[in-house]
Amino acid sequence: MKIMKACAKINLTLDILGRRPDNYHELASVMQSINLSDTLVIKKSEQPGITLKCDNPALPVDEGNLVYRVAKYLFFEYNIRQGISIDLHKKIPLAAGIAGGSADCAAALLGINELLELNIPKTKLFEIGRIHGADVPFCMLGGTALAEGIGEKLTILPDHPDIWIVLVRLPILVSTKDIFANWKSNNSQNRSHDMVKALESGDVHKIAASLGNDLESVTTTIHPKIAEVISAFKELDALGVNMSGSGPTVFAYFLTETNARRAIQVIEEEFCYEYKKGKYEKNYNCNTMHILYPDFFITLCRNQRRGEQF
Repeated sequence: MKIMKACAKINLTLDILGRRPDNYHELASVMQSINLSDTLVIKKSEQPGITLKCDNPALPVDEGNLVYRVAKYLFFEYNIRQGISIDLHKKIPLAAGIAGGSADCAAALLGINELLELNIPKTKLFEIGRIHGADVPFCMLGGTALAEGIGEKLTILPDHPDIWIVLVRLPILVSTKDIFANWKSNNSQNRSHDMVKALESGDVHKIAASLGNDLESVTTTIHPKIAEVISAFKELDALGVNMSGSGPTVFAYFLTETNARRAIQVIEEEFCYEYKKGKYEKNYNCNTMHILYPDFFITLCRNQRRGEQF
């Protein structure tokens, strides 16, 4: 049996450098893994093939799920006869721009390789990951890294200094396709170079000052509620605030746990109850607080160093 953690990621920077001939966008993004994670329990099974179960009924348990898809790929490519069962326990909110699906895929890929002793070389594992999503290789690597191209070219960066991170996912469905379609070339901030230098300095204030996302102005124009959350965090004296990916998740840096928890209380009072439907649940675990509504998610988390995610 293998128990794998699948850690979410945030984009410290996201620079859109232009459109490629294949219609994808050329990116530069400094990515950071965080300790908000799903759990995969992977076991050998007497039943042939792949059995996937998930505690979130909103997720499919067939080829519509990246976990099932990457498992099926391995079964075909490596002629696997041993049956496996995978139990996926979700904590990462869906459609949040923090790579929940990619993280699950990465954990499944690495876990199946170890459980079944396939001995797939690391370079090949990353290649398989890349086939299944641009963020999958980073989720396999973890820690802090510069992603370039469409996100598949990775450069390991110095570890991010410890920081308290408040993460908020608004109950908004963001179309990544629409956000990229509305992006204009004059929106680029080119923050990634500054972020790399800041990380090399180890100065968390410089890191916070270098946060940036070229898609933020596009997403907040379409979904102004996201801009309200960003402004609220700034009024709470967050060290830095940024949107992850194309949204809707926003994160803020705080130097102390006390200030971070105070920010959660204020954001909860100002925004969460606006969307509250019925009861909510509070779970306290490893200095991380989750408040999960049917449509609203807020959590206190920490940055993860490379090698800590599994």
